[in-house]
This record gives sequence, C-alpha cells and structure tokens, in this order.
Amino acid sequence: MKRACVLLILSLIVPVMAGAQDLASLEQMRQTAEQGDAEAQLEMGILYEFGYHMPKNNVTALAWYLRSAAQGDALAIQRSDQLKSHMTPDEIDAADKLSKELMAKQPTPAVTEAPPPPPENPASSTPAATEAPPPEKPASSP
Repeated sequence: MKRACVLLILSLIVPVMAGAQDLASLEQMRQTAEQGDAEAQLEMGILYEFGYHMPKNNVTALAWYLRSAAQGDALAIQRSDQLKSHMTPDEIDAADKLSKELMAKQPTPAVTEAPPPPPENPASSTPAATEAPPPEKPASSP
C-alpha cells in the first residue's frame, strides 16, 4: 500500500514538473523570437497554428510566420502562404498589424562604426633613410 501511494504521488508530480519545464522552454523560445531569431519565430508560428502548448490562433501564427519570412525563411514563407489561404482579409490585416508590433519589440541592433582607416604615412612611399645608397662604379683608369 505504501508503495502504491508513492507511485501515485510521483505520477502526479512528474507531469507537473515536465509542464514547468515546457513553460520555461516556451518562454525562452518566445524571448529568442522577440529578439529576431527567424527559426524561433517560425517555431512560434507552428506552435500557434497547430495549438501545441499554446492556444490555437491563426492570426498570431501568421504574425510570427511573417516575421520569419521577412528574414527569408523559406518554410515560414510557405506556411504563411498556406495559412493565408484559410483566413479572412480582416484576419490577415490583424496578423500584419501584430507582426509590426512584434517587430517593434525586437531590439534594434547596435550600430558599430567601422574603425577608421590607418593614417597614410607619406614616409612609407619614399625609401627609408636606413636603406644604403646604390653602389658606385669604380672609376676606370686611363
């Protein structure tokens, strides 16, 4: 009886712990997607389109697909075209708007200036002072 109680308790705790793990990884994926990672954006679209660990929401799915497709992800382009064929114009407009909002959350990349070119050294185009002059020809005697 004691063993059955332990197994029962474990069977209740393990799924809860796994669910917490899923929630943490989903939140990490969302943050990565919001930072502009095209693969994470595609994954977020898939999760919303098919309702994996997320509420099924085609507008949100299309918004994520559009973010990923804007970066050239071929699968995201394909998924967004497929999804649009099943959506109303109002839903597509809502997804476009949401996509722009998601882009606004994306941090702008830091602009790094290229280092200035090295200064030209006029002495480098003239022979160095340490170079020896060319040898002189010996004077010929008559």
